[in-house]
Amino acid sequence: MYIDTVPNQVFWGMTINMIMNPNRCHNPNYLPDGSDPFYYLKIGDTLTDWEGWITSETRMPDWQSTQIVTVVGKNRPIKSADPDVSFNKFGRVNKKETSLHCNFAGDECWRIRVHPKIDSINAATGYKTGGQTMIIKGHGLKGLTTSVSVDGVACVIDAARSTDEQVVCETGSKDAESTLGA
Repeated sequence: MYIDTVPNQVFWGMTINMIMNPNRCHNPNYLPDGSDPFYYLKIGDTLTDWEGWITSETRMPDWQSTQIVTVVGKNRPIKSADPDVSFNKFGRVNKKETSLHCNFAGDECWRIRVHPKIDSINAATGYKTGGQTMIIKGHGLKGLTTSVSVDGVACVIDAARSTDEQVVCETGSKDAESTLGA
């Protein structure tokens, strides 16, 4: 039984814990020697990477909750992705309702929320007159509602040069001086 993911808001390359109760899936009497315990661990349709944490020697305790360490794959940003866990011997796990998280108003819920990841921004300073080309690099950056602002001013995105791995935009002008940390 799948219980939860910690943390439940993730991005590509992040190390997370999937918490589940494997029941008897890892009892040596049920899992053949040399078999990896999982057929797959996914977030949505994207595999996670458990190499180095889970091997064919890994066995989880029967009927107890345990944490599986894994790394988030190249998921597209999404408001709610379902975890998908399949044990090698007994198939997929059921999702427990405790794995559903909601905002305080209760009008938006998710199991795992996948965010874009920013690795670098090519400029740390700029001119108040604008007109600078800024390149933001990462993963999951090109979406239907992608927008960039610098010091509260829109940075106009160059759609022809922007991809899922980078956003290219031109900074706008600002009448007032910026205040560091404001």
